[in-house]
Amino acid sequence: MKIAAVGFGTLLVAAMAVAGPPQIENVQLETSILSGSLSSVVKSWAASAKEASWLGWHVPIAEGDHVLCCWSRGDRRSQSQSCKLEGSHRHFVFSSDSPPTFLSENLVILLRTEKGRLDELQVYSDGCRLDAGGRDLIWLENVDPDQSAAFLAELAEGRKAEEGVSDEALMALALHGTPLAADKLADLARRHADSDLRGEALFWLSHTGTAHATKTILEALEKDPDPDVREEAIFALSLLPESQGLPLLLAIVQDRSQPAAVRQEAFFWFVQSGDDEALDLISEILSN
Repeated sequence: MKIAAVGFGTLLVAAMAVAGPPQIENVQLETSILSGSLSSVVKSWAASAKEASWLGWHVPIAEGDHVLCCWSRGDRRSQSQSCKLEGSHRHFVFSSDSPPTFLSENLVILLRTEKGRLDELQVYSDGCRLDAGGRDLIWLENVDPDQSAAFLAELAEGRKAEEGVSDEALMALALHGTPLAADKLADLARRHADSDLRGEALFWLSHTGTAHATKTILEALEKDPDPDVREEAIFALSLLPESQGLPLLLAIVQDRSQPAAVRQEAFFWFVQSGDDEALDLISEILSN
């Protein structure tokens, strides 16, 4: 595929030393500097690709011990072989108190197209080795993190691609190191017509740990018309980092104006935390 055919800017060789693509093998690689709208470029690339191919870029990753890669034999500290983009063995996210063998500053975002349709989205840490399976891959430099977040929110909201792409877009949003990502997730959680997507947005919003996230989750618990979304909101409270959600869950448990089902759900996730206060509450209940 020629770069000009999909409207990319001119390749500047000097710029390749600034950032560059991830560690990737078995690939037909072209690099370009993004000029203009990321959404328009992706649409043009997908429409013009004659066979299955990939397009990628990276953005700063959110704070935290995020490692996105694939592992073998349960070893989460080393990578014995490259992750196969075209294979069935997928990466997963984990956090650990012990540092991994590589620390990531960037989130790698990879889109796959076939027959004019976006059919897959994968995200990795920039230290993760990848294998493209002989496919073409166009790597974009100069992608603004806010533009990336806006595009992924558009991808999730429209659900014009495969459902898995939409789900992955929500996760990628939560891992963006830009405040706009949490704003976009909150917006989807508040107003999207699809209740499943609202619930998924709450789940990923909780991982951002922002004050905005807490406010949006509590609003959903109070106002969302779908009971499944309200249940997801309680679960999201339990996922807030650094035990931020535990006092909120306890307040719900102790609030007798709340429906019994809501209090029971809050109690379940509160005691799952293993927090000392949760254990005290269980002891109090058992002793009465």
